[in-house]
Amino acid sequence: MVFTNIEEEYSGIAIVLELTIGTMVCCISLLVFVGYCKCHGWKKPSGLTVMNLLAADLINGVLAPLQVAYIHCLLHKVKAPNLFRTIFFLQGLFIWASPMIIIILNVSRLIAILNPFRYTSIVTHRTSGFLLTLAWLSGIVNCFFKRYLTEYSKYKYYVPGVLFHLILNVIIFGLALYTLMVLKTSGEESRNDPRARATKTVIIVSIAYFLTYGYYIYVNIVWMIPGLAQNTENPWLIFTAIGKWSLSLAHLFLLMNSLFNGVMFGLQSNIRLAIENIWVRNYYRSALQREYNQPLITQ
Repeated sequence: MVFTNIEEEYSGIAIVLELTIGTMVCCISLLVFVGYCKCHGWKKPSGLTVMNLLAADLINGVLAPLQVAYIHCLLHKVKAPNLFRTIFFLQGLFIWASPMIIIILNVSRLIAILNPFRYTSIVTHRTSGFLLTLAWLSGIVNCFFKRYLTEYSKYKYYVPGVLFHLILNVIIFGLALYTLMVLKTSGEESRNDPRARATKTVIIVSIAYFLTYGYYIYVNIVWMIPGLAQNTENPWLIFTAIGKWSLSLAHLFLLMNSLFNGVMFGLQSNIRLAIENIWVRNYYRSALQREYNQPLITQ
């Protein structure tokens, strides 16, 4: 199989792009994480889940350029340091955990929309903590298999790992569309209806997942089919999924998803205000005073 000069040079360009976008992801995720801390976001199950997502995206932004550097060495048959190899497989943990946490967030939103009276009894700190722990532990197992099992490196066990997120997001996307249709049919949908806004948020997050993870899934599926990547002469497959630049581009799209998450949660009014007042002492108590219009008692 012959690669063009553009394909050979692209992985170097991808390192620069991922370094730039990774820096943006780190800065935005860190700022939004601090904003949630100042608002005491961990006191709510949804805030605790979002903070876990931001932590995963923050570390993903740090590891992404190193991972692409490893891919660059791998594809150009340069012996990569063990550190790069470890980082490459370690990022699999955060690639797994981030969409799983997004799924947990979307499910909690749908519960609030479809069953608002039981939301507080269903979505608690205990259930959120259990699901988050399960997401991280499953990511660690996934990373362990990918790092130490030889067959896993040949994508033998990668099929369920890649498709699991996709199937769950398709189900959630369908439920969100159905919920929005029901609200519209019943005449309850309005511009200021919080249920309609929450449903549209789930749809936007799902679409963002499909756009950013879609190419990554496509590349992995092509490489999972035995003998296809090594023996095909199809120019379309060679250009889109087997060329040397395809793996770098796939991980670049994954990084864009982390960037989208930070921007989306950072645009919330209370978080944006907390970031603007990041150096204000006792900000949380001052915010409660403004919210409930009660005098602030200082000691």
